[in-house]
Amino acid sequence: MPNVTVCRLDDVPEQGNKAFDVDGVSVLICRSAGQLYAVENRCSHNQSALEGGKVRGHALFCPVHGARFDLRDGSTAGALTKTSIRTFAIEATADNRVLVRVEEKTE
Repeated sequence: MPNVTVCRLDDVPEQGNKAFDVDGVSVLICRSAGQLYAVENRCSHNQSALEGGKVRGHALFCPVHGARFDLRDGSTAGALTKTSIRTFAIEATADNRVLVRVEEKTE
């Protein structure tokens, strides 16, 4: 699957996040310390949206129960869930477009 333009860099606040639909998948774009991350916008603990959760360094906290995920690889920390979330390739272009590649889900 090719990279898809999702938004402009200015659409996602620093130390924040915003969800976008990418080919039928809700993708959460997060910014922290000048880095961009793209993860599936669904908590593996209770299946709620992660949009609006706190971003601290490389960590994203679910806004419902506080489950913590590593934005770099989707891994979990803490006792609420041991199931990782999906991550996606992301890049920002010289003209500030944010591109994401959503691969087919494999299970």
